[in-house]
Amino acid sequence: MQLNIFFNPAELTLVEAPARDIYIVIDAMRATTTLTVMCDAGAKQILIAQTIEQALSAAQSIPGRLLCGESHTQTPPGFDYGNSPALFANLDLMGRDLILTTSNGTRAFFACPEHSTRLAGCFYNAEAVTAYALRIAREQQRNISIVCAAEYGYFALEDATCAGYLALTMQQRSPELQLHDNAHAAITLYEAYPFPKLIEYAQSARDLIAIGQQRDLDFCLQKDGSDSVPTVIKREQETGLLLLQRA
Repeated sequence: MQLNIFFNPAELTLVEAPARDIYIVIDAMRATTTLTVMCDAGAKQILIAQTIEQALSAAQSIPGRLLCGESHTQTPPGFDYGNSPALFANLDLMGRDLILTTSNGTRAFFACPEHSTRLAGCFYNAEAVTAYALRIAREQQRNISIVCAAEYGYFALEDATCAGYLALTMQQRSPELQLHDNAHAAITLYEAYPFPKLIEYAQSARDLIAIGQQRDLDFCLQKDGSDSVPTVIKREQETGLLLLQRA
């Protein structure tokens, strides 16, 4: 059983990404944290879109779904909500269907092989998502890959350090897990940028502070606060969106 880390979704196009791997997608600030909180708040299912246009079209074709997301940290016109985990934590989403599109995180899910197992990971659900991934990997004799969403195509320090935290957690749970060089590098980054040092150096953290979203930042940096594991179930035929439910 092996663990590999991609620091940018674009790296998946440079190799023959194994279709049978379990992929943990990380956009720590904020998309995968938001997905986790949405599940905690009782969402029936969450559909993720690659673009704002795709999300708007899907919302029009199937009315009644809450349209959520952001573009460059801002809530697009016509959307019900943005991409704030702190906000969704205070909403009752029981039985609701939501659509989410973000600048980086939701796109990373689409970069993974079509029929692979895709999970949303973050600091907030680290224990839960790593335990779930390891269990499936053992049962089905598969390997695990972590995919960092990155920041508009560039390396994102918070995603890499979160990948390191997940890698370290899995290594401690399963000493037999074989780590690629990139997993060792991610662990080193996690150890080199502890909180609050990460806040000082991560551009996404500074951006959230600049727009007054300190509460979101606090949520995104909280470790192991949730046992929800948002999991891609299928691609919705009518809209082309990926459908996620709590595992």
